[in-house]
Amino acid sequence: MRLLRLIGLIACIRIPIVACSLDEVYGRVTHVVDGDTFDLEVQDSDRPLDDVIRVRLADIDCPETRGPKACSEGKAATDYARSWLLNQYIYLDLDDKTGRDPYDR
Repeated sequence: MRLLRLIGLIACIRIPIVACSLDEVYGRVTHVVDGDTFDLEVQDSDRPLDDVIRVRLADIDCPETRGPKACSEGKAATDYARSWLLNQYIYLDLDDKTGRDPYDR
């Protein structure tokens, strides 16, 4: 019984440490461009980065908000992303395979 309590205690101590460890980049979302792109003010990073980076969320393709393909769903996606992300502090795991896209995101 004492062994089970000890294992439980160790698990409770280790889980928060693992969950809070820096995962490449930590910062505050300062601007939401659209439903799948935002600007992050870098607070801490495992690698040298600019003070503000533009982030394109992987595997998400929201409807457009500008140009000939713009639609009301694009604005709704932007509003939704803004409600969740703007001024929030987040951790990011940057894509090491593809790096930056043609739009420098």
